[in-house]
Amino acid sequence: MRLEDIGLPGWLHTLACIAALVAGGWNSVIFDRGRWHQLRGDIYVWSTIVANVLVFVIYDFDIDFIHGKFGPGVMGFFHWLAIASLVFTLIGWFAARRQRHGVWAYTHPIAMALSYYVLLGGLVNELFARVEALRPLATTIVNGQSRFGSPVLGMSQSAVMVASAILIVIYVVRVFLRRRKRKQGRKAPAGVAAA
Repeated sequence: MRLEDIGLPGWLHTLACIAALVAGGWNSVIFDRGRWHQLRGDIYVWSTIVANVLVFVIYDFDIDFIHGKFGPGVMGFFHWLAIASLVFTLIGWFAARRQRHGVWAYTHPIAMALSYYVLLGGLVNELFARVEALRPLATTIVNGQSRFGSPVLGMSQSAVMVASAILIVIYVVRVFLRRRKRKQGRKAPAGVAAA
């Protein structure tokens, strides 16, 4: 495993990602909605914020707004993913407190699932980049040069995408059924016990 080029910001980023993976993963598969869900959600949000802010320290970050320069070493792919993750996370966090009102009930799980998808995608890339046994599977030869991005890496990222899409569908169906059940409970005449 290649760990020699990870500095203090990289290790802090890694620890924040691990905390987010655990808290977010736990909330993804345990469908409770109580205070423990909220606590794990808060841990996920703060860990994600720390991890994504540190991306701007780890990768060269120098935007030239005057000349409009964007590119390698300036504003790269990982910076944009960090911004997307932050946006999804903050929207999901905002929606979490408003789930009883209309669209927010759907917005919260979808935004959090998209945020978690970005996190898992980063994990896949890091595993292929850092684990020596996986590195040969992550590269492909283009014009005689080895480049990161192989069919195996693409299939791994696709698997994460499909799993995230399935999770989003499950969340949407669960929210729909829960809201329908609540609505039917309100329509039941007083004195009639629910079956």
